[in-house]
Amino acid sequence: MNGIALGRVRLAGWAAVLGLALAGCAGDAAPATSASEGGSGTYASKDTSSDASTGKTNGSGATDAGTTTGGGGIQTPGAGNADMGIGLKPGGAQDIAFFRQKLASAMLPKPGDMTIEGWLNEHDTVLPPAKKDRAVTLHAMAGVMAEPGAQPSAVLQIGLNSGKTLADVQTTLSLTVVIDRSGSMAGDKLAFVKAGLHALAEQLPKGTRLGLVSFSSTVTVPFAPAVIDASNVQALHDAIDALVADGGTNIFQALGEGSALCQATPVGFEQKRILFLSDGLPTVGTTGFDSILGQVTEAKAGGCSVSSVGVGLDFSPSLMNAIAQKGNGTAWFLPNAQAAKEVFVQDLETMLLPVAEKLTLQFKLANGWKVAEIYGFKWVEKDGEVTITGPMEAVGPTDPGNPDPGNPEDPEVGTDPVAMPTLFASKRNGLVMARLIAPANTQPADLANLTLATVTYGYTLSKGGAAEQFSVPVQVPGLVQIPDGGLAYFANPAVHRAWLLLGDGLSLIQAVAQAEAGLTADAQATLAVQKQLHDKHMALLAADLPVYDASVPNLGDAADLLAALAKVISK
Repeated sequence: MNGIALGRVRLAGWAAVLGLALAGCAGDAAPATSASEGGSGTYASKDTSSDASTGKTNGSGATDAGTTTGGGGIQTPGAGNADMGIGLKPGGAQDIAFFRQKLASAMLPKPGDMTIEGWLNEHDTVLPPAKKDRAVTLHAMAGVMAEPGAQPSAVLQIGLNSGKTLADVQTTLSLTVVIDRSGSMAGDKLAFVKAGLHALAEQLPKGTRLGLVSFSSTVTVPFAPAVIDASNVQALHDAIDALVADGGTNIFQALGEGSALCQATPVGFEQKRILFLSDGLPTVGTTGFDSILGQVTEAKAGGCSVSSVGVGLDFSPSLMNAIAQKGNGTAWFLPNAQAAKEVFVQDLETMLLPVAEKLTLQFKLANGWKVAEIYGFKWVEKDGEVTITGPMEAVGPTDPGNPDPGNPEDPEVGTDPVAMPTLFASKRNGLVMARLIAPANTQPADLANLTLATVTYGYTLSKGGAAEQFSVPVQVPGLVQIPDGGLAYFANPAVHRAWLLLGDGLSLIQAVAQAEAGLTADAQATLAVQKQLHDKHMALLAADLPVYDASVPNLGDAADLLAALAKVISK
């Protein structure tokens, strides 16, 4: 493929497909919406450069006069392509492995078992190379589409990566691992947690301070915090091997002890982090969720962020996601020993490394355009300027069946509108996806070469604390009208893929909500409509899949999940 593929393709029912998520996330089982197919489309490609980056003063007062292409310049990913840089992701849910494991076990997931941000985070997305003059490069790309005679809609894809290396962002780390050893952890669950911890012990960055807290009905410290080196690494392995499962689950006391050890970290460690692992809900001691989350808040206030790892199929994903979100950390799920090794080594070696903090994100929309949804985030909009004010609150653990995204809220008085408290280094690129609505009576001629938005972002570096700020315009060149009156444009196949991936994820969430409400026929219809759309666009993307959908999980996996959920619902 030469250059950038511009998708000129008929997109039937796009707004209806993406609109499915809104009712489903609110727990209301709306009837499935049918997408009317018809007409024909083309999928052309040509060399182009869209979405050029423009100057904005950075923290040192310098002006960024360089350019980067948000829609052009994408290189084939691979080990030999050093220009791709490292991926960046916000905290919160990092996958939907819990949802997947339930389907694999022929169990119907519940609303709240899957979040759209977890879905987008676990799928790698090909981005343009990161710029070398900044720690965080933002790539904003658009897709615009409309049915014949209908108002256009747009999807705005925001991806983040960094031209830095892991060595560039490596900070001194103090890590406290809090491990559930209650009776329910007996057998395979504790075995694969141990396997993951052994792997982690061998892969810790040089100079890392690590301590172990274990808990059941009571809390112990099997390995007091110490800098890990050749003199004590065997003692660490021995402490891991000695963990035995019995008793209840005293989460409140365990988090309190972990927080105390973490906050006692000597001066000189730039990052203080707690990793909390559990397979269930609290049964001993203080069991109130508000009290448990209060421990997380206190740890964060003391400079210790908290990440969570759910084990098995009995824990509350709502609680674990809330712990990670309130703790400015990440949330993972471990279904087996292999996953434990992957998470503890392949993922945590990067996800424990924050690159930037206090990311702010605003975008000025073209005149008359409005935000319909920013998936997984809260926002405010005034006079065409949209400010993302933070992640959507995690579903309350006391009400896991109501994954209500809530309404856009104003930031607290006197606080800066931080979109993402922390950006972590990752081996995958995460995404933020927004859906926009065009002004009334918009004509195709109004869209050609439109600057859809200008995205402004800023952050402080985790290492050194310098502040930087830049802006990126999002343009819509090359928009074409389809002979039957429809129109479409994708900045490149990465946006087309992300749009389809988003629709798949939202349909999974919607169908689960409908099935939970007893509307089996509506749930099946939701999945059938999305599967039809998925298959059509897989065919249109076929030439680009080897480059833009090469990592696993991929779009083929998404189709498998649609089919697996339909099978479980039909039982």
